[in-house]
Amino acid sequence: MIEMYQLRQLIAIADCGNLSKAAEQLHLSQPALSRTMKKLEDLLGVPLFERGKNKIEMNENGRLAVEYARKVLEDADLLVERVRAFDESQRTISVCSCAPSPLWML
Repeated sequence: MIEMYQLRQLIAIADCGNLSKAAEQLHLSQPALSRTMKKLEDLLGVPLFERGKNKIEMNENGRLAVEYARKVLEDADLLVERVRAFDESQRTISVCSCAPSPLWML
């Protein structure tokens, strides 16, 4: 199963342009980030990067994965926002009055 942190890390690599800057931004070691990306590639069953000597570059699969990762994370944020708003609406009571005096008792 793909984890949210893997998608966040993939997006960070795309935004930063390389693994070392992304690792620094995420406060991770470069080998840890590389292992996470390798695990994500294994889960997806496709390579996301072109690896060379001391160089890693995102391929077309990776760019497509980043697009979908952004959508998934946006949807996850929306889910949290909507569920919290729904919960708040279940615990909120609205009282309306045309005259101010009935509200003084409340």
